[in-house]
Amino acid sequence: MVTLKDIAKKAGVSTAAVSRILNYDPTLNVPESTKNNVFNEARNLGYIKKNVKRRNSYENTKVGIIQWYTIDRELTDPFYLSIRIGAENYLSKMNVQIYRIFRDDNNYFNKIQDLDGIICIGKFSKQEIADFRKISDRIVFIDMLLPKIYVSSIIMDIENAMKDALDYLTALGHKRIGYLGGKEYTSDNAYYPDKRIVGFKQYCQNANIYNEKYVIEEKFTIESGYAMMHTLITSNKKLPTAIFCANDLIAQGAMRAASEKGISIPDDLSIIGFNNDQGTAFTNPPLTTINAPSNKLGEFGAMLLSIYLNEKKIHPVNVVVPCELVIRGSCSPAKPE
Repeated sequence: MVTLKDIAKKAGVSTAAVSRILNYDPTLNVPESTKNNVFNEARNLGYIKKNVKRRNSYENTKVGIIQWYTIDRELTDPFYLSIRIGAENYLSKMNVQIYRIFRDDNNYFNKIQDLDGIICIGKFSKQEIADFRKISDRIVFIDMLLPKIYVSSIIMDIENAMKDALDYLTALGHKRIGYLGGKEYTSDNAYYPDKRIVGFKQYCQNANIYNEKYVIEEKFTIESGYAMMHTLITSNKKLPTAIFCANDLIAQGAMRAASEKGISIPDDLSIIGFNNDQGTAFTNPPLTTINAPSNKLGEFGAMLLSIYLNEKKIHPVNVVVPCELVIRGSCSPAKPE
């Protein structure tokens, strides 16, 4: 049987070098000619590399993914569903044991007592955060900005996303811009401030185009988008020429309500959504929206947690993921007044 020592003798290098070359060690700094010589000698000698089955270092690792939505609500919100799938796909490749938990699970805290790490998706109360930290210090929150970095979080760059969207609308000549959004609350009924409405108000106030009558916040659902758009139409004699919607579900509901009232999109009204949900490219017209990399949020969260699983001391970080404006057909230049 041909050994590494035999190849090393023929190639004139050390046995350790042969091993690293045959295993494609990227940190090994040797000339390409040396690598080629080793591969040629191994081939000439008939060397067969053994497939060594290594024990998976994560096979007994238990990670919980806690979704702040109920399972029924998650099915209607592609954003949070996509985050969870992104995290689960990454963890599955590591062969960890995944425990999927939803907020409406009975006694769900009892299910997460012996976990090695936790990924929390959504908005959680201060008490829940404190309880999670008692279970494990290897914890990552996704889509929740914390006032202080004492646990790690993965969030979107909403501030610049809002600027890009509103820059686009104002460049098209729009000055009467409305906002349809939703309000979110933690389990203790504390209001979680949405950076989209904050960014919208700041931008429009700085541009001296803010109109409070054009701003409505209810829920992040398609039904709420329909209802809010209907309210906006019936309560304003002079309608906005463009509307920013805090997610694509709201935008789709708003488009339906506008169409029923004979308002043409984008000729009479421009609409921008947020998330870039599957299907928004096929609305009528195709929806201009902000691409929120939800799947990547989950993937990055799992990636960060995997680092923590191998660390003795945890250093919390706040990771901000960029978003991108996707221009389609639901916006057009404002008509001259």
